[in-house]
Amino acid sequence: MIIKLHRYYGDEAVTKSVMEVWMDGEQAPRMVYEAREVRFRDYAEVFPGASGCCLPYGKWPLKVGSNGYSIMGLRVARCPGHRNVGFGWNAFRQCQPGAVMMGECTNPEAPAEERRIGCGERVLRRLEELTYKAFGRGENFYVEIDNESISEANDI
Repeated sequence: MIIKLHRYYGDEAVTKSVMEVWMDGEQAPRMVYEAREVRFRDYAEVFPGASGCCLPYGKWPLKVGSNGYSIMGLRVARCPGHRNVGFGWNAFRQCQPGAVMMGECTNPEAPAEERRIGCGERVLRRLEELTYKAFGRGENFYVEIDNESISEANDI
């Protein structure tokens, strides 16, 4: 299973992405939703304060197991500047440190900086279902992050 985060907006408070979930050998994603992380920064190597920013771009292995949001959750166990970043949701916060929040875009026609997410619990439950299937099939788990769609005006 590969979770692809295609980032499209970032500022000093939030990083916004389209999240796709791909199962091994399939030609289309099983899920396409939104994801949110904290403060945007375009980087691939660790620097002081990296844990206060979004995950670095690149491809990182995911671990399956309890992550604070789900018993069968996913987390980025280790990448530059971060440890144990879980995929989850919060009914009251769009983003929070140490997590990739997921949900459905509640206002897709709004400008990127105004788009919000909701229904995170439903999205997390769908991801759990796919995680169980992929785990049962012996798939490897990765997150692949790209910053290609973020405009320079939003680059901090």
